[in-house]
Amino acid sequence: MIMTSPASADVVTSSDKILNLASQEGSLLSVLKDYISEEYDNLRDLSAFLSARSKSFHLSNVEERQSIAEHPNGAYALIKLFTTDWANVLERNPAFVNKLRELKDSLPVRADYEGAMSAIVRLQRLYRMQVPDIYSGNYLGYLGPPLGPTDAFEVGRQAFVDGYLAESISWLELAADKQRHEALSPQTLAHTLGLLGRAYFYMNRTEDARQTYEESLALNPEASDVIQLGVELNVSDTESYGLTSSSWHDTMSELCQWSQTHRVAKLRSYHVCRYKPSLYLPYVRFQEEILSTSPYASLFYNFVSDTEISQIKNYIRGRMKRGRVGEAEDGIISPIRTSDLGWIDDHSLDDANRISLRIKAATWLEVDQRLPEGPSSSEAFQVVNYGLGGHYDAHIDPFNPNDSILLSSSGDRIATFLIYLSDVEKGGNTAFIRAGVSVAPQKGMALFWYNFNPAMKLEKSSFHAGCPVLIGHKWSK
Repeated sequence: MIMTSPASADVVTSSDKILNLASQEGSLLSVLKDYISEEYDNLRDLSAFLSARSKSFHLSNVEERQSIAEHPNGAYALIKLFTTDWANVLERNPAFVNKLRELKDSLPVRADYEGAMSAIVRLQRLYRMQVPDIYSGNYLGYLGPPLGPTDAFEVGRQAFVDGYLAESISWLELAADKQRHEALSPQTLAHTLGLLGRAYFYMNRTEDARQTYEESLALNPEASDVIQLGVELNVSDTESYGLTSSSWHDTMSELCQWSQTHRVAKLRSYHVCRYKPSLYLPYVRFQEEILSTSPYASLFYNFVSDTEISQIKNYIRGRMKRGRVGEAEDGIISPIRTSDLGWIDDHSLDDANRISLRIKAATWLEVDQRLPEGPSSSEAFQVVNYGLGGHYDAHIDPFNPNDSILLSSSGDRIATFLIYLSDVEKGGNTAFIRAGVSVAPQKGMALFWYNFNPAMKLEKSSFHAGCPVLIGHKWSK
């Protein structure tokens, strides 16, 4: 504790103030005693937290913990640990935070916790999973750690906030059942029932909402959601606020669950092995599988090597940021796209330059990237890493046709060449909703398609999505 003198000496000039100092130290001693007592209590809490976390941490090695974190429930639990328990420690101990330095910038924040819960709901919706299965850790047969009653409530609340009321009801009903079974406090159950009643109300299940309100009112009439539910039930005009599924959601849900052996709904695919001469790579052989003619889409197998993939990942790590929707740094962060990405141009990595020449040989398209001064015919490589439930909602790759300034300076994306840099155990497909085509990631494989037809009209069937990653890691470029 450092004590400093006042800016101007106004004690020494008064005998009354000097005499008052005789008793002033007693007040300081009393405050200091209370402060030390509080610090002892805080240190005891910190010691208990340290002991508990150390015991848990040393029960397994890093590889085992990372393996658990590959499961959605494990990833959620890890993010929750840092944004709740550890966040409380950091908030109460600013001196400890100062010692963390750069480490604190890599820790998840509340938005990551909310994003993890939204990801679980996204996986639930798209892969049509039942809440009891997710709660127990069973994701379509992929087993992982279970959730708890508090988790069920938190996920249900996040689904409510996101507007997915049917999913919110499923989670909150389960949370209420678990809370009753485990005899949790009436206040906790009242809070859950209050929010559940509100979800019922917004789904036009007014009678269910009223019954839930009566039960929650008897438990804790002062709970905020119970009070709000009572207010809403007194409103005569009700409206369903749940987000409705778009016309293509069911199709996308089906496409996202296809495996590597089931890719095309309407067109029988066939393999074509061909030699394509190139100024740079004469007589290079590519194995191509044509998937669709509208849009023209095909696969190239074994397009990049494991060594090239390792070089790309090693280079880009530490250079990635949260992916945005729109033009690079001018885009916006949105739940439409949940991933990290970074850029690699041909002039910063030899492997990138070799791959560009290979793309040119395979597609016969110019792929010269922009020099500091001069034209370009392609963008730099966009390397993407998807996290928990990472996805990209359905979209087309070309720019806004009304953005004449952008189009005049860079041109448009007439084609896309997507290279998979990892296998994905489950999920992460690239799904063309209108074309009925779905491609499961396979390490080293490349997917190529045209965004415009030969008449340079937008190919609407190129409307595609990056399906949520269910189990595993997805890297692409």
